[in-house]
Amino acid sequence: MAFWRRRKAPSTVEARLRRRVENYVDRHDAGAALESEALVDTSQALDAILQQRRQGVALPVGVLADVIVVHRLRATKLASAEDAHAYVALAVWMHAANGGDVAPQLRREVDDAIARGAETDEPTALLRALQGHASAVRAHWLKTQDPALADAVVAVFVRLLDHTTDDDPAYAMRLLDLAGVTASRSRVMPSAAGADLDDAIDVAERALGHPRIVNSAVRRAHQLLGPLLVARLERDGVRADFDRAQKSFSTLVDLASDERERELCRQDLIILRQQYAQRGQ
Repeated sequence: MAFWRRRKAPSTVEARLRRRVENYVDRHDAGAALESEALVDTSQALDAILQQRRQGVALPVGVLADVIVVHRLRATKLASAEDAHAYVALAVWMHAANGGDVAPQLRREVDDAIARGAETDEPTALLRALQGHASAVRAHWLKTQDPALADAVVAVFVRLLDHTTDDDPAYAMRLLDLAGVTASRSRVMPSAAGADLDDAIDVAERALGHPRIVNSAVRRAHQLLGPLLVARLERDGVRADFDRAQKSFSTLVDLASDERERELCRQDLIILRQQYAQRGQ
């Protein structure tokens, strides 16, 4: 980790991130970088970097290097493919935003990524870096469901959506990524369950209404919406949610990739109708 450079940390989050890196550099102890809170720190550090970039400040290479170190350690120690993708994408962004300069220890990986087609214009490189970081946070959240990540796992996908233009073909899928993590949080954090459930449904329906949504995203949207609408139907008992859930399950029957999947979707539809009938509605 020789590319790490000591510097004065001007903020609390940078100081925390620095201590996590120092634990490894000075004591060969990666434990602090493997905690869920380390991903929260990397996310907040990226927020600070982006704010500085919007203000025209030069890229704070040292802070970004610390973020990369954390993801690199997680990729190595946890065998995390998502963190491996994240640190390389972040390094490519460092290259793109820093006039082609990058830490020597990352040079080969950056060159390999570029040879494989990684874009080096800064807006695109930034988008890929944010996407890689968000995927790493989500992977750890889905594995651990650690409450420490409950806010960060939604925030990273809000940020990714903010950096995706509305006319990007990936925009609808970004909405579904956000809906998915919000729905996941609703099942883990009871205190926010009601609002998260409503938000997840709203965001998934926004995706369905996007003019450039592709068939795979339509299918994913209905896979999200069907169970979410059933959950809200059980909560509120509103007929409109039954109608919308029925529509989603019916659409999934039509979009099924094979007969087995089609039959499972039909069973979901039958169960929904039976449960609604039993409620006497």
